[in-house]
Order: sequence, then C-alpha cells, then structure tokens
Amino acid sequence: MTVRALRYLKSGFPVHLRGPAGTGKTTLALHIAELRGLLIFGDDDLNISDLIRNKTGYSRKKVVDNYIHSVVKMEDEMRQKWVDSRLTLAAKEGFTLVYDEFNRSRPEVNNVLLSLLEEKLLVLPPSNENMEYIRAHPEFRAIFTSCTYLVVRFVRVKRSTIGDRSE
Repeated sequence: MTVRALRYLKSGFPVHLRGPAGTGKTTLALHIAELRGLLIFGDDDLNISDLIRNKTGYSRKKVVDNYIHSVVKMEDEMRQKWVDSRLTLAAKEGFTLVYDEFNRSRPEVNNVLLSLLEEKLLVLPPSNENMEYIRAHPEFRAIFTSCTYLVVRFVRVKRSTIGDRSE
C-alpha cells in the first residue's frame, strides 16, 4: 500500500486513505509523508486562518529626520503583520500535507484545498504586503485520511453515579 501511495504522490495526485477508526490510517499517512521528506500535519479542527495565513500583531516603523537642525520630520507607521500558516508553508516549500479526519473538515477549508489541488493555486486573504495568491511548489503533495463511519455510543448510567453532580 505504501508503494502504491508513493507512486500516486510522485505522479502528482493526492492520496485519500479511508477506513474504520483505529485501523492505522494516520500512522500510514505520516509514514508515507516521512518517506517523501518534509511534512506538515493538520486536522479537522483547523480553520482558514490556521491553514493559510493569520494576523499576529503589528510592526512599527519610526523615522526621525533631523537633517536641518531647526526642522524635525517624524514618520510613524504601523502595519498588521501576516504570518504564513501550515498550508501556505507546505504549498510554498513543496512539503507534504497530511490532513487527518478530512471527512469532518469545514466547507470553507474544502474550497481552498480544491483550488490548490486542481489548479495549483492557493488564494490568500488580501493584504498590502503580499500577493493575493501563490503558485504551489511542484513538489507539494497532500495525503488525506477519513473515517468511513463515525461511532456514536450511548451508555446508560445509573442515577446514583451522577447524583452528586446534578445537585
């Protein structure tokens, strides 16, 4: 299975590992990504800013010009700082993205992944400093894992065991 997945990745296709919970999909995905070299891990808890880019504070630039001693010119500029997140870094540098529990991901994340996988373009949030999209590195690859069914269990609990918590 590992050899087949590596062939698909080498050909430029993403790999999607599906199966019941506890069968080793994530372990296999991490192993395959490790064989390719650099990897970045993400899961269904991530939102767009966790994957693409996020504001992390401000940078400040202050210039004091006293070229003529009787005239003082001051410039003060503050900008929001954008930092690339996991998916942006993987797409720029050619890493392998392992996206765990893909079947539970948010729709807005799926939209971003679709354009990246199909068109090799990652659309970025607009900012003054950077481009609004980047072309994916030729070595960028993705491995997804999905559980074929979600297990929900209901357990009957005696009232006496939870009685102290409901008071």
